Amino acid sequence: MKIKTITICGGGNAAHAMIPIIRNHFSGKLNLFLPFGDEANHFQKLIDEKGFLTATIGGSKLYGRPDRVSKFAKEICKEADLILMPLPAFAHEQTLLQIGSSLKEEAIIGAIPARSGFEYAALKILKDNHKEKVKIFGMQTLPWACRIKEYAASVNILGKKKWVGMAAFPHKITFELTSFLSRVLDLKIESLPNMLTLTLANVGQIIHPGIMYGLFKGKEQATYQKETIPLFYQGVTKEIAKTLKAMSDEILVLTEKIKALDKNVNLDHVLALKDWLIYSYESSIADKSSLQSCFVTNSAYQGLCAPMKKINNDYFLPDFQARYLTEDVPFGLIVIKSIAQLVAVETPVIDEIILTISQWMGKEYIRGGFLEGKDIKDTRIPQNYGIKHLEEIIIY
Repeated sequence: MKIKTITICGGGNAAHAMIPIIRNHFSGKLNLFLPFGDEANHFQKLIDEKGFLTATIGGSKLYGRPDRVSKFAKEICKEADLILMPLPAFAHEQTLLQIGSSLKEEAIIGAIPARSGFEYAALKILKDNHKEKVKIFGMQTLPWACRIKEYAASVNILGKKKWVGMAAFPHKITFELTSFLSRVLDLKIESLPNMLTLTLANVGQIIHPGIMYGLFKGKEQATYQKETIPLFYQGVTKEIAKTLKAMSDEILVLTEKIKALDKNVNLDHVLALKDWLIYSYESSIADKSSLQSCFVTNSAYQGLCAPMKKINNDYFLPDFQARYLTEDVPFGLIVIKSIAQLVAVETPVIDEIILTISQWMGKEYIRGGFLEGKDIKDTRIPQNYGIKHLEEIIIY
């Protein structure tokens, strides 16, 4: 696999982490695509002042900078062999539309993380742009817990998962791509057998909405001072853990039903949530005895608070427009429910969380028990891409 040029899309936490990591493990060109407003010029100016971007990982530091920064896809994507999108799921389609016509015929483009239904959107946009030879991949989850310390200057990498799953389309490129990405991202990446695994094993769709529901159901208007903002992952109570397990169990039931309907589909990498946490964070979790303890004793989650919005100098409200909800409901749980409806599997706990959080977000996805709400068109359910049967989903 000859990859000489990598382009990263976006300037968020994960992109900041990727730049020094890749720069230390890849000798080719590394470019950055920042299409919005004057962000590209702003980033270039700031990094020129500092000289490089610093990533702090434990007691060590990595340094790096992109070779080129641009807001124009035709300048920054046309030569890219590999395009990485460390973006929220709601930015995937917009980014693909911006860069689709500029891609090389043999380019590889991937979402980190993919979340649910990425392949439906990506393959449709590539087909519309006559780029059917472009290959796609997705990672199951973001490999790092990371936060920008100073824009275009420094980022803290708080924890790294022991492994991350990755699937590609077509499947034949998976092993070689996994090997390359493992080296340049300094990760253990495991090959997954299909893109459907990414949808079903999307743990963000369980963890983020489930914890938000547990923390704020019935407390939607509660105000917090900075020092009283609840911890997010380490704020998981026994009751929240029970909800998370119920969501995970419903997805496992769905997975078993799909396997029963098609014995050739490999979904063995869809794990129970507790098993996934232990497998991904084994060395970071002090107490593995329960699902709750896997969260509250996980050092990679230490100190991370629930998303809030400031209402004045002293008080905060829960932020129901945070990525934990705007990504993991329409590009996660909604997709799960859509597939469950296709194969007649009930998901009562997931339904309750979708309905409650939809109200918080000011959205309507479910109407009369079905995915017929006014905002369903903005989700990544397979039906929105003309896919109406399980057999079609499995083909992907």
